[in-house]
Amino acid sequence: MSNELAYDLHVEELSTSRRRFTLTVGSDAVKSELDRAFLQLKNDARLPGFRPGKVPRNVLETRFGRQVRAEVGARLVDRAWRQVSRDVPVAGQPLLESQDEIGAAGFSFTIAVDVKPEVAASGYRGIAVSYKSRTVSDDAVEAAIQRKLQSKAKLTEVTDGRAVEAGDFVLTSLKLEADGAVVVEEPGTLVNTRADRFYPGLESLLIGLSVGGSASGSVAIGASQLAHLKGKSFEATVTVIAVQAYQAPALDDDSARDLGYEGGVDAMRGAIRMELETDAQEADRTDARVALLQKLVDAHSFDVPDGLVDEQYQALVEEMRVRRAYAGQDARSIRFSDAELADLRNRARFAARAAILLASIAKQEGLLVTDADLDKKIAEISQMRGQTVAAIRGYLEREKAMPVLRDRIQEEKTLEWLLDNAELQPSAE
Repeated sequence: MSNELAYDLHVEELSTSRRRFTLTVGSDAVKSELDRAFLQLKNDARLPGFRPGKVPRNVLETRFGRQVRAEVGARLVDRAWRQVSRDVPVAGQPLLESQDEIGAAGFSFTIAVDVKPEVAASGYRGIAVSYKSRTVSDDAVEAAIQRKLQSKAKLTEVTDGRAVEAGDFVLTSLKLEADGAVVVEEPGTLVNTRADRFYPGLESLLIGLSVGGSASGSVAIGASQLAHLKGKSFEATVTVIAVQAYQAPALDDDSARDLGYEGGVDAMRGAIRMELETDAQEADRTDARVALLQKLVDAHSFDVPDGLVDEQYQALVEEMRVRRAYAGQDARSIRFSDAELADLRNRARFAARAAILLASIAKQEGLLVTDADLDKKIAEISQMRGQTVAAIRGYLEREKAMPVLRDRIQEEKTLEWLLDNAELQPSAE
């Protein structure tokens, strides 16, 4: 038996991007839904003086009629609108403007919603796109090598007699005094001269000393984890006992192999150059995508529904929130300035216009999203997040996000098609 709901539909065009849908569900469907609801209630209701499952319908009508009709009405609205919206390019959240009381004559309600405008994109083949082309210098390769070597740095004793530098760990004899009284006396405590937890402020005396050197002076202890020291000034005396520093391995065939590069230093340098050139080419292509979209949007004038802009805006806000949380900011403290929100709103408007145009081009060129495209994207997300493909697919299905992902894939596929058919004009960076 089909689960489709029968209804009459009247559509009113309020503007080029907004429609009003009036739906009327017939009396037979309403009666069927009410009968089902009251039957369920009869089986569940527990009322004094009646055996379970034996409460008369008229008693249930008197006690629970208004509530049951409201619940049935909400279900009918949801079922009917889901059927209608399958064939409507909805942009944003629908607004339930009005609904009748459920009665013997049937049930009517009205929904207004923004819709994506039908735009016939033109002139999109062979767009001339200028972008800066990046080159990878020898200095950039050497800098990348040093970063990789630094990732293998180990804390080692400084034995060449050099003075303490910022970032060193200094084993020091320490005495702090206030008002003539000794507050702290440590025969040997390790101080991080870049970000010490207990004695921030001592670096002003330690930096520049060599092993065996001493210094005295007034210091203000900053954000210490020791409550009795935090934010106070002391007369300090320090003596450097030993110095440790992170030491990166020398660049040789052994360190190249430890970093995962077979074939020695030359092979490592070549592989890193190739990695950087791949990154540069992708950055070039990203710049070309942005330039192409800008030209495409500038060449077409049409109204964009507020609902679609709002959807893009909320997505951008959430993306920025997630980025800041990943960067270490407490999610509860994340706030955006008026300027940032205004910028996100402008970007959302641009993204909405671009999405409409890309959908139009995809339709005109028959650029469809296949199951293979969807499987590939889910696999990419799985690898990026370190979760199984099954977990990502399950999440998308539970959140009903598959259509959104398909739209994103189609946009990416269409944009790549446009780039492949554009006149790319690279210029030196």
